[in-house]
Amino acid sequence: MQHESIELLSQYLQIDTTNPPGNEYEGTAFFAEIFEKEGVACTVYEPEGAAGKGRCSISARIAGSGSDDPLILLNHIDVVPAEKDQWSCDPFGGEVKDGFIHGRGALDMKCQGIMELLAFLSVHRSGSVPQRDIIFLAVADEEVGGVYGADFLLKSHSEEFSSGLVLNEGGYGVVNLLPDGRPVILIAAAEKATNWMQVSAEGPPGHGSLPKPDNALERLIRGLNRLQQRENPSTITETTAEYFKRLAEGWDFLRPYEADGREETLIKCLIESGFADIPQVSATIRNTVSANVMTAGGSVNVIPSRAEAKLDVRILPGQDPEAFKSRIEEQLADDGLSVSFIACDHALASPFDTPEFGAIEAVFKNRFPNAVVTPFLVFGSTDSRFFREKGLTSYGVCPVMLAMEDIQMVHGIDEKISEENMTQGTEIYTEIVAKLCGLEGAR
Repeated sequence: MQHESIELLSQYLQIDTTNPPGNEYEGTAFFAEIFEKEGVACTVYEPEGAAGKGRCSISARIAGSGSDDPLILLNHIDVVPAEKDQWSCDPFGGEVKDGFIHGRGALDMKCQGIMELLAFLSVHRSGSVPQRDIIFLAVADEEVGGVYGADFLLKSHSEEFSSGLVLNEGGYGVVNLLPDGRPVILIAAAEKATNWMQVSAEGPPGHGSLPKPDNALERLIRGLNRLQQRENPSTITETTAEYFKRLAEGWDFLRPYEADGREETLIKCLIESGFADIPQVSATIRNTVSANVMTAGGSVNVIPSRAEAKLDVRILPGQDPEAFKSRIEEQLADDGLSVSFIACDHALASPFDTPEFGAIEAVFKNRFPNAVVTPFLVFGSTDSRFFREKGLTSYGVCPVMLAMEDIQMVHGIDEKISEENMTQGTEIYTEIVAKLCGLEGAR
């Protein structure tokens, strides 16, 4: 008989919640039907500005004794687009084959949504009273900024989610990160802030046969070239310092840093080993700027009067977006280039010296005694930022064990999760929820 988690994930993956447009209503209907069968009350939320467009979120709550703040099991319903012609299977087929469940969202993050659901239902089915309320919360629109999802909920229904501990995406286990073969389990305690910017240039139009020195497009290109040649200094955050301190158990090149704990030593170790040049490492120790969109002109023989570039800027916790924008303006070195925010956020981190982090770590160490469990800084962004802004501690916890090469399936082609990961992950998630809610002996 198929494990309940596999069956439910297969069904969930068959619901196409590609964002845009989202259609998260179909996902909330999926959860609502399950809650109805289980006798659990639930609430569906739809932003007024998106009424009738299916941009819905859903929550359900188990009342606790109130001796501790609520536990919010957060996940998002929407997924990124999948180009079907590039897949070897139907990305919305939910096919279970060769030991894997296949489909868009299998890793990001419908698998975790089902793990959280079954951990929630485990408490409900037991009839036990947890020491804190447990809130299952599946939201819309995470993949495109969260305006219709977490952002809306915390602005319009803040009283329902005003306190507590949030478990969300961002963490996972890696089986081949360390040379000695020990697994590394990452718990996301921080993330970089998304600060998208637009650089604009204007100049007189004209015929392409008569080049002008103040051609808007050429001016923009020269400025961007200066920006890309900039020095990009390293900054070690508290989370990243602890991450590399713990990984020093398995990476010999980090021994000097393990010995003295100085940021300067860590930076030197990373640079001399070449690790600082690996994109995934560089992004955890540096603010990053990536020029990804450029728009100018409409005809090859016309000098454009305006040119624009859009920059994906990611800023480390503790840094000021306005100050970084000023730095970009200095590095463009052209008063004729204007810089404006498309999106502006502050990066925040959650403390990892808490009893809750320790409890999560203990569950993982019990399952994987030789694992290195460590806090981690996510170089993308998640819905955790909305909760951290409200003062809630948020950790990214997803108990799946992946090889480094498997991570490329997230937002990639032929996304899938193994049946073993799904069943084991559900068991671990249930253990984590039980431990955080004082129910270890009740299961």
